[in-house]
Amino acid sequence: MKISKISITGISIVFIILLSTYVSAFAVSSAYWDENPLKLTQGETIDFHILLQNIGGTKDINVRADIVTGSEILELIDQSEEYTIPAGGKTKVNLRATVPADVKIEDTFPIEITFTTITETGTGVFGFGSAIGHKFDVVVAPTAEQRAKLEKQEQIIQWAIYLIIGIVILAVIIFFIVKKKKIKGKK
Repeated sequence: MKISKISITGISIVFIILLSTYVSAFAVSSAYWDENPLKLTQGETIDFHILLQNIGGTKDINVRADIVTGSEILELIDQSEEYTIPAGGKTKVNLRATVPADVKIEDTFPIEITFTTITETGTGVFGFGSAIGHKFDVVVAPTAEQRAKLEKQEQIIQWAIYLIIGIVILAVIIFFIVKKKKIKGKK
């Protein structure tokens, strides 16, 4: 049985029409992203939020939040993991990040949260859904005291390097002076 080009085109058009009936226009925004990580000190806890927006949508959208990566330091602090984003509106997802006290400065914890639409379908109806992921890092930063101590250590190391370079230069100069005197003494 041969399938004609007209049949393939017709099936394609029907499929495109079915897919286009579901348009989800929700977006995720946050103060933290790949190039702007959340910086916390050892043992620090902070509450913050991610904003879900239903941009240009004509219906409310229901989504479920899942922490894919980073659940060892990140938790959802709302009563439910499901959120309703009103048509043309915004919804906050409240989170809490806690960095353990025994981690090293500059350790990085990758975070990934996925927001998946919850589709409500009737019996025998196939529902299309979508998901948006949001990624950022939590970086362990030094406290002001630790930063001052690190800067002081860096200064000491710089002075030690300058001192060693000065001693080497002085030794080279002395070596050439002594060598020159030995050469004059032999003449």
